[in-house]
Amino acid sequence: MDYIFRLPQPVRPKPTHRNFNIFPGHRHYIELPDNTGHDLANPDYAQQIGLVGAYRLELNASKIEAIDTSLNPMQCFIWDVDLLTPRMRQALRVYTDRAPATDYNQLTMLDISMATPDVRLIESLPTLTISPHFQLEWHTPAHASQLGIVQLVESTRTLQQANGNTVVLLDTEVDSNGPVLLLEDTLDRAVIKPVCGFQSQGERKRFEFSHTVSQTIPTELNGVATVSVSVLEKYTLYFMQNANPEQADRYIWVPVHLPVVWGWSMRVQQRYDGIWDIFRKKLIMPTPSTEAPALPRWQRNSLACRGTAQI
Repeated sequence: MDYIFRLPQPVRPKPTHRNFNIFPGHRHYIELPDNTGHDLANPDYAQQIGLVGAYRLELNASKIEAIDTSLNPMQCFIWDVDLLTPRMRQALRVYTDRAPATDYNQLTMLDISMATPDVRLIESLPTLTISPHFQLEWHTPAHASQLGIVQLVESTRTLQQANGNTVVLLDTEVDSNGPVLLLEDTLDRAVIKPVCGFQSQGERKRFEFSHTVSQTIPTELNGVATVSVSVLEKYTLYFMQNANPEQADRYIWVPVHLPVVWGWSMRVQQRYDGIWDIFRKKLIMPTPSTEAPALPRWQRNSLACRGTAQI
């Protein structure tokens, strides 16, 4: 039996005031009276009001650094302009060397769909596949920018054998440290994966993006026949932008849309005629979510969570 769940669509109201001289992902200087602003040294507090000292995305972990309050003037990066307090809006030094923008960069999801998962032959091996599909519109009225994605996953993949053994193929829950960065294979070294080309200021483009997930199903492993393969996963996709990824001292990657969450729970086994087929299927359709952390955070990647069995 199939179970398909749709998460409720969140609504995030726009603030009544926006300053289009202040940009998310950009470095800004903070001008406060002497002997004030010490609370900004607490990264948790700074993050709550839309600021970070630095935000570094690495294969093994993401890192949020504190604002150095010993500098004069202090400097920070804005990760969410809508969280800025009135005090901080006045304290941030704005850019005066260019005309104010008319709006912030915007990513609009025109449609999100997911084809029915299936088992197909890939390189002569039965393979379970699923592929969420996104139709997007990317508008950059504020500044030129690169659009990319960070993909996090919580996963348990197991293989049941004819002798009663259960083989762990992937398990991100061992240390209970939350989602991990998704890497496709040992050659995958990209934390951020571009979904389109670098876009100039003022452009508006529509394009499609698909994310395919698969699991190979071996007929046997170490000489023991496979009975079934089970996959239980939840993915969180973050669409991020960066005004210039080559200038890490001036710009950081920041979210440009709510995180998108989707998931699946599958069990694949052989039918009476020997064909591998899906015998349990539960889906969570891709949906923007306010429940997922607004900034992608991880302490490991999926390659570090693989089992010892090689398929």
